[in-house]
This record gives sequence, structure tokens and C-alpha cells, in this order.
Amino acid sequence: MPLVIQKYGGKTVATPEDILQVARSVHARVKVGTQVVVVVSALADTTDQYVQMARAVNPQPRGRELDVLLSTGERVAIAMLALALNSIEADIAVSLTGAQAGIITDTLHTAARIVDVRPLRVREVLDQGKIPVIAGYQGITTDKNISTLGRGGTDATAVALAVALGAERVEFMKDVDGVASADPKFVDGARILPQLDYDEALSMMGFGAKILQVPAVEMAAEFGMPLAIGNSKTGVAGTIITDKPLSKRTLGAVVRTEATILPLATHDEFLFVERLLREQGILPLFLRGGDHPLVVLRASDEPRLLFGNYGDVMDETHDLIALFGPGAGGVGSLADRIASELVLYQSTICEEIYFENRLLLLLKREVSAEVCGKLHELCARES
Repeated sequence: MPLVIQKYGGKTVATPEDILQVARSVHARVKVGTQVVVVVSALADTTDQYVQMARAVNPQPRGRELDVLLSTGERVAIAMLALALNSIEADIAVSLTGAQAGIITDTLHTAARIVDVRPLRVREVLDQGKIPVIAGYQGITTDKNISTLGRGGTDATAVALAVALGAERVEFMKDVDGVASADPKFVDGARILPQLDYDEALSMMGFGAKILQVPAVEMAAEFGMPLAIGNSKTGVAGTIITDKPLSKRTLGAVVRTEATILPLATHDEFLFVERLLREQGILPLFLRGGDHPLVVLRASDEPRLLFGNYGDVMDETHDLIALFGPGAGGVGSLADRIASELVLYQSTICEEIYFENRLLLLLKREVSAEVCGKLHELCARES
């Protein structure tokens, strides 16, 4: 019998009605002959609420006790989903915390890494013909304390369990149909990309695409675990991520993210900033050394908190656009058409960088959505 891991994020289990819908979908999948292990995030926004609660009694909450508090969000979610499943069929589901599921982590509280998975209880539940409903984002440390994995840790939990259990794939059930070729909020005609390889997914995520968490995709790539992304309401996976991209295709994806530009005066400053980013685990969008050093960061990384002393020179008026696909790297007929289109926007472009099958544009925010649409349209004609 095939085995899949299904991961549900907080937005998909935000209300009792959402939880019941997920339960019906999971139960229907099991009844057609698939073993399903469900991994669940905390209900939407509850983790942030717990952090605020902790700060109300301790301005700088950290460590073991904060992890004990934060882990309760997923425990509520798994209990609710198991209750919903058991209302459909008696005793069909068993909820398990990360520790009960055998998620072993290091001892770095609030940002732990999975070091081992021992899913004995999970296998027992499956062997009984039941559905394990497992808390993501958490585990137990090597010294027997509750730990949490940090933002996006539920994605990593799902992939780690899939590898340990020998699952066919991990299905990430979201409120979207799959990975879009552009943000449909800004680009008409954005389409679902049916397949990506791991490198394409990681590249898009590196420039702001909200697909999955990077560590989860890196783990999947290491072990060759296929990933699927689909809609929790329809149960249909629109995008598959594997090590084998579709042949004869043009990716043609456009990613746009708000940027903060940090111009630096000297190469020594550049080396200092680069080291600080590495120590903080922050990946810049773009780095340029040399005589005119420049660092471009995601606005969402809140660079002012880290580089407040550069506040006077920070530029927060630009976006970074990344275009992926054959021809985006500056060679071929598509590249010629892109160059012709960009002539109209030269006064708004701060940086224009070509790589193999990739174009990066750093340009004024007020035109970025328009440029995204035009680049996407050009790629759509080519594909």
C-alpha cells in the first residue's frame, strides 16, 4: 500500500470548518487505499500569540521554557484534527507530538535541527490501520527536553518523516493550487508550473518565491524525496518538485521581492557586513564587492534591526525581480526582446545582472509590478 506524508499549514486548519474539511479529505484518501501520515502546523497566528504572551511576563523569553510554550500550538492542532477524523470514523486517528513521533533534535532551543528520526510509534499506528496525526515544528532534544525547529520547521518535519518511513512523496497542502509562474496578485496570466527540479525551486525561493522552507527542500534533494504542492480544498497537487525536470520546457518564472539596498563605502565594510550576515544566518539577495560594494537584502529580514548604524544610507524604495528561464541569461531571441522592453525603464533600473538562464533587476518599486507583468508575458509567448 502506498504511503504519503501530507503536511497542512496553519492557514488550512485555521477554523473548525477548515479542520473538518481537512479531515474529510484525509479520510477519503485513506479509503481509496493510501496510507497517510499527517503533519500539522499550529492554527494560524497562534505561535505569534504565544510569543507575545511570553514577552508580557519576560521581555526576553528564550530557551527551554519558551519551547515548552511554543510547542503547545501544534499540540492543539493535532488534537483537533484527530478529533475531527474520529468523528468521521471511530478511532481512525491517533495524535502524536514531535517527541512521540521520534523527532530527535540538537539542543539549540527555538531553532533546533533534526539529527535523527525514530518513528517507532508512527509505524505502530500505521500497522494498526490508523492515521498518525503528528505535530510539526517540534521534537525532543538529545538531553530529553522539548524543542522547536524555528519558522517553517513543520516542512522539515514532514520531509524528515518521509525519508525515515520510506514514503513515496510529501504533499504540502496549502491555500494555493501549486507554484505559480508569477504572483497572481500582480501579474495577469500567471500559471501553475507543473514541475520543478530541486535547484529551480531553491533558486526561486532564494529570490523571494514563497514555495517551501529552504531546509526542507535541501533535505528532499539530498535524499531524492519527491515533493508535491497542492490545494487543501481540492486535494489536487498542481506542482511536483523532483530531481528530474520535464524535458523541452521553458520555466519562464518571475519572482518579485521588496528589497533594502545597503551601499557601502569600502571593501572592509563589505567584508564586515558579509561576515555578520553569515553569522546571523541571513542570505542576501545580491552581493557586489570591489570598488563600489553593495549589499541587497530582503526587506522582510528587517535589516534596520541589524544595521541601524547604516540607516542614513539605506535605500528602501526598490524591488528585486528575478526572471528564470532559457534566454533570461542574455543570449537568444527572448533575451533580445527583454532588452528591448527594458529600454523603456532604464531610468528606474539600479542594477541589471545576467546569469545563465537568469536575469536579476534591481529597480524602483513603483514600476516593478508593471515590469514583472511584461517580462512574464514575454516568457509566456516563448513557452
